Amino acid sequence: FIIPCSRKSRSLTPGGFTILMPAVPVGNVGQLVIDWIISTLHMCKIGYFYTTSLGQMVGNRPYATAEVNSIELSTDAEVYSLPSKKLVALQLRSIFIKYKLKPFCEKAAFLGEK
Repeated sequence: FIIPCSRKSRSLTPGGFTILMPAVPVGNVGQLVIDWIISTLHMCKIGYFYTTSLGQMVGNRPYATAEVNSIELSTDAEVYSLPSKKLVALQLRSIFIKYKLKPFCEKAAFLGEK
């Protein structure tokens, strides 16, 4: 499920969103493409995708444009949205834990429906 970034975070409205999600084990190319799309389209982070299927990680905000927003942290699974294009991006920055891929995919499939 999605944990909102803040009370002001935009929620997903009902309707058919297109979900973009990287293929993690392919040399980080998918993750770089998702980063490029999020950055180029100026997508808003709406929350964090809670899952026990990924290895835990935290790091610096990858899309910081000024020192004031560079203190925000980034986690293993974040959700970005561009409602005008009905687009949702699920950025994954960690590897899957063995045998937990199927439960993850089942949860992630519902992102575009909510």
